[in-house]
Amino acid sequence: MRYSPFKSSLASSIKDASIHSLEATPDTVHWGHWDRSLSPSITVKSGDFVYVETVTHHAGDAPDVMMDDGIRKIYEEIPEDERAPGPHLLTGPIYVEGAEPGDILEVQIMDMEPRNPYGSNLSAPWGYLFNEVEMHEQERVTIYKIDDKGQWLTPAFGYQYPGSYNVNGRILKPDEVTREETMQHMQVPARIHMGTMGTAPAQDGKFSTIPPGHFGGNVDNWRIGADTTMYYPVFNKGALLSLGDAHLAQGDSELDGTGVEASVNTLLRVTVRKDFSFTQPILETDEHWFIHAFHENLEEAARQASLAAIDFLEKYYKKSRREAYSFLAVAGDLQITQVVNENKGMHMAIPKEAFLPERS
Repeated sequence: MRYSPFKSSLASSIKDASIHSLEATPDTVHWGHWDRSLSPSITVKSGDFVYVETVTHHAGDAPDVMMDDGIRKIYEEIPEDERAPGPHLLTGPIYVEGAEPGDILEVQIMDMEPRNPYGSNLSAPWGYLFNEVEMHEQERVTIYKIDDKGQWLTPAFGYQYPGSYNVNGRILKPDEVTREETMQHMQVPARIHMGTMGTAPAQDGKFSTIPPGHFGGNVDNWRIGADTTMYYPVFNKGALLSLGDAHLAQGDSELDGTGVEASVNTLLRVTVRKDFSFTQPILETDEHWFIHAFHENLEEAARQASLAAIDFLEKYYKKSRREAYSFLAVAGDLQITQVVNENKGMHMAIPKEAFLPERS
C-alpha cells in the first residue's frame, strides 16, 4: 500500500450507500457541450455508487457492429443542431448532494465494461500529423474489436471516410464505403478508459466539449480507467458531473486525433471532499499521482503541470519548493497527455513509493 496524505473515502462505511443506474437515453445525454444550466439527469448522495451508460459519438462509423436499438434511438432523436458546438456525447449531469463551489468531487472508477466489443479510430483532420501523413488529406477510419478477456484489440477493417468528418452523429451504412483488411498481424493493448469526464464549468453558456480545462472534461489520459480515482474541482452546487467519450485504447498524445472510440458502461462512486482542494483535475492510481495542466501551447502546459506538481508536494507532502523541484527532476515524469484537443495536455507523474509514512 503506497503512502498517501489523504484518508481514502473507501475507509468510510458503505452500508448506507445506494447504487443508482443512469441509462443513456435522449433525455439523459447532452451532445457536444458543457452547460451548467442543464437539468440533472439524476440526483445522488455523497458516497453513492452510480452505474452509468455512455455512448460513443463514433457509433455511426460502423453501425452494424457499434449500434444497438438504444444507441440508434439517441442518434435518431437528438436533432443535428443540438449536437454542438463540440462532438462528444456525454451522459449526465449527475447532481451530487452536498457539493458546493470550492469542494472537490472524488470519482472512483470501480469497473468499466464495453457495451459492445467494437470501437472506431479516426485519423482526423485535427490530428497532429494529418497533413504530413494522410495521402491527399483523406480521413481514414479503422474499426477494432476487443477480445473476450478485455486484454487485446485487433483491427477488424478500415476504410477511407467519404468526404469530411464534419457532421456529428453521421451514420454510414456499410455499403457506402469500401471496407478493407488493415494492419494485419498486429494487436493493440486494451486500455479501457473514460476520455471525457468532469464537473460543469463555472461560466454561463454552452461550451465545446473539445478543450479540457480546470473542470476536467476532454482530458484523454488513458490511465483514467478501472481501479483509479479522479479528483475534480467543483464550481457549481451539486458538482454536475458528466462523462462519455470512452476509449478501448489510446496512447499518450492521441496522435491521429482520436482513441479507439467506444460505448462503455461504468460503475462509479462519487464522494464530496471538503478536506482538501486542487485547482486542476488530478488522477490517483495505486502507484502514482498525475497532475494535469492544459494550454494551447504545449510548453506552457508543461510549465503549468510542473508548477502544479510543486504546489501539490508543498501543500500535501510538506516539502519545500526547492525540495519538490529537485525531487521532480529526478523522480517525476513529465509526460504528454494529448496534442489534439485545442488545449494540449501535459501531466506530471509522481511516484507514491518515494514517500514513506512519518514515524512517531
